[in-house]
Amino acid sequence: MNSELVQEFNLLNPWFDNLPYDWSVLLQQSSKVTYKKHELIFRQNEYGEYLYIIESGRVRLFLISPNGEEKALSIIGKNGVIGECTLNSDSRYSTNAISASEVSLRKISKKSFLEFISEKPQYIYQTLDLLTKKYRLLCTQSLQLSYMKSLPRVCAAFIQLSVQYGELFGDKGIKLTITFTHQEMANLLGTTRVTIAKNIKWLEEEKYIEKKDKHFIIHNIDELAELANEQL
Repeated sequence: MNSELVQEFNLLNPWFDNLPYDWSVLLQQSSKVTYKKHELIFRQNEYGEYLYIIESGRVRLFLISPNGEEKALSIIGKNGVIGECTLNSDSRYSTNAISASEVSLRKISKKSFLEFISEKPQYIYQTLDLLTKKYRLLCTQSLQLSYMKSLPRVCAAFIQLSVQYGELFGDKGIKLTITFTHQEMANLLGTTRVTIAKNIKWLEEEKYIEKKDKHFIIHNIDELAELANEQL
């Protein structure tokens, strides 16, 4: 595997799952809440008093434009935190948050969270690390939308998914264990469903990927990364 090129594309990864954070002490000051798939957790610009730590499942963060169009930002999984944007003086959620699967969350007030990290500064690093990851993602998404064509963005999405949710398939193949629709990928990449469908069809015809039983298989991730790099 051409790890350098693959990892370069993985820096654009909007999937934050199984994060290496430990919130166990903080969980003692939280309450447990659960949501079924596709339930709204909070709305953008809504006043917020709570942060949420994800115990299991995935949450999708997205924006709604004034004319009602959706722009997905990221998928946050286990050990991630959502709602930390309320920590500033404005105390409003910057995004919408909806459950992308059944989720179990630990709910903690803004006041309790700030008091906790002031007493245990080692937890500040975890908070800043996640904020930095999200900020870097927003920067790269802005760059993508401004300069990158649709095909390399789709390739990059498959590479990111393979790193996060891939398992070996045969000698060089990688099978994605997560399923998604063309519309979900379109929302995440800021393009149309038709554009996503067109690019995926081309990648299938050119034998870079194939779909079996709702799961995509990448035949050779190095070749896919090289294709994406050539198309930039």
